[in-house]
Amino acid sequence: MKVLAIANFSLLRVNTKTNDNGSRYYHKPVVIPFDTFERTTFTSKGPEDVNPSRKAFDRLDQEILTCPCCGRNMIPPHEIEDLRTSKALKCKAPQAIKVLSQYENKMHSVEKEVFNILKVQAKAHPDMDFKEILELIKPEYEKPLIKTQLGIFTLIEKAAESMDTETREQINELLNETKEKLYEGNNEFRRKRFVAKFEEILGNKKNTAYKEHIVRIAKKLPTAYEDKNAFIVKYSSRSAEEIGIRLLSYSMRTIEHVKPKNRSGENHLFNYIPECMRCNSFRQDRPMIQQLEEYPEMFANAQNLMDKLVDAANRGEINKWYILKIQQNIYYESEKTLKLDISNLRIKRNMYDEYRKINKKEPVLFEENIKEPKLSKKQLKRQKVKERHNQKAKNKKDKTNRI
Repeated sequence: MKVLAIANFSLLRVNTKTNDNGSRYYHKPVVIPFDTFERTTFTSKGPEDVNPSRKAFDRLDQEILTCPCCGRNMIPPHEIEDLRTSKALKCKAPQAIKVLSQYENKMHSVEKEVFNILKVQAKAHPDMDFKEILELIKPEYEKPLIKTQLGIFTLIEKAAESMDTETREQINELLNETKEKLYEGNNEFRRKRFVAKFEEILGNKKNTAYKEHIVRIAKKLPTAYEDKNAFIVKYSSRSAEEIGIRLLSYSMRTIEHVKPKNRSGENHLFNYIPECMRCNSFRQDRPMIQQLEEYPEMFANAQNLMDKLVDAANRGEINKWYILKIQQNIYYESEKTLKLDISNLRIKRNMYDEYRKINKKEPVLFEENIKEPKLSKKQLKRQKVKERHNQKAKNKKDKTNRI
């Protein structure tokens, strides 16, 4: 998902309207429930005039933009780019640690583990940079990594015993070749390539259950995204600056397409939501329902982000049509599973009328926020007469039914 910039306006004032009798009253705030949306295009002036650019989020308070998937505070892209262009991390480890410390709470778990290791090592070796430290400690962390990898290879060999002879031989050949490289200290092993080769070998096999079982085991191989040992071994050959940037990059704010581009998702604000690079990369172009199945905490984290965006919209910092449209798009993209509450959104009368043209169902009003207009004495008298008339008609009907 990806995010847009927000226009910065003054605080929203409560609007009033004048009755026929000259009294003034508040507009009724309207709550748009998730199930009232129809799959239709907005017409008339309003949503079509909203700037579609992703820049809408750039001027928001950064604390607002938490990842809807993992819930972490995200790092603005320009801050990481500033570190890159200023060469602030091209230095000895103690200086680089000072620069990165301000982002420690925004790092993902593996990156934070590696950062803590680097902090300890920087005190012991103040004249080294990140690259030199990782090269120094690599043997210590490579041993448990290889042990885990070999264990998974053993599980694959065991699972391959149920395959036909030709397939089993191809799998064993790939495993033996990979083992040799690991024993030689070749740290160029990549799980993604390894799994791709397995899928190529098993591609045309009819036994789907065994094929999926073997691929599932292969995908359990440690990666730098999920395992500190794999991170240290992989990045020990990278530059000190690249290591420092990598500790932050997966926490960077990106723009996620709610509906993926390859499934006709638009490059438009109404199809964007902020998401950290790690969660964005892991989703790729999969349906959102799969992301929810893998990360059920997204139900709470996405609502937390939406609450903050609604507050920002009420303050005039982001267009309210964005809230209405993104809630609708998330609801349908998640197969009507992720129902985000936007009941605190305050909608003006003209937007309410526009919404009523689009939706056939009667919206539910948020009664707690409604202030009814003041009525004149004449209007109150008419209202009481009407109520008495309705009551008499009801009593007459009840009497007829009893007879």
